[in-house]
Amino acid sequence: MKIERYHNLYQITFLPSAFPINCFVMEQEDGLICIDMGVGRFADYVKEIVLQTGKPLNKLMLTHAHSDHVNGVPYFKEVFPEVPVGISKRDSYLLKKDFRLLENEADKPIKGGFPKNLIPIDFTFEGGEKIEALEVISSPGHTPGSVSFFEPEHKVLIVGDAFQTRGGIAVAGVLKWLFPFPKMATWNNEIAVQSAKKLLCLQPELLAAGHGNVLVHPEEQMQAAIKIAEAGGRK
Repeated sequence: MKIERYHNLYQITFLPSAFPINCFVMEQEDGLICIDMGVGRFADYVKEIVLQTGKPLNKLMLTHAHSDHVNGVPYFKEVFPEVPVGISKRDSYLLKKDFRLLENEADKPIKGGFPKNLIPIDFTFEGGEKIEALEVISSPGHTPGSVSFFEPEHKVLIVGDAFQTRGGIAVAGVLKWLFPFPKMATWNNEIAVQSAKKLLCLQPELLAAGHGNVLVHPEEQMQAAIKIAEAGGRK
């Protein structure tokens, strides 16, 4: 495991040199929020952050329903049994193995790996809500119910797989040969581009993706990645 800190954001990375999976902890004045729990062992490191800061863990939140973002939840619930877990209402269906598309969704198959075991969910949310210090930003494309979380005070943007930074920054659905997995698991490339543009408009100071390093002052890199995605992945 590798731990980095950026302002009030902790990044915990599993297998940083091979298949990096990130978990983030956002420190607020009165507590902590943990985002994306793809590996159970993350819980032990989050517990250390709880002890180090002296602040309680208030919520566990998920950007989307793919296994590498949710598989650690059952162990987290053992370590933090009283802390509620939340995911978008739309992606909560995917955790129930309901892969039917809604009437307003493009007729494209939902891709990617989903957990075999039950993932306990205590609450759901939708874009536009505010949960403690975080604004929920609807950012579908990678999955139909993908969301991002924006902390406006420090302009921290946690995007799940709406962008990747491993192998080079890319919008979900654009192939990066050094790390092709987000591309392979993306449901709708066109909607992913629309979401990326929405996220760019937030003018983040930090971009925290599910796979790869946190980017500081990422706007130019996000713009370049969006142009490539608009061109169908061609530079």
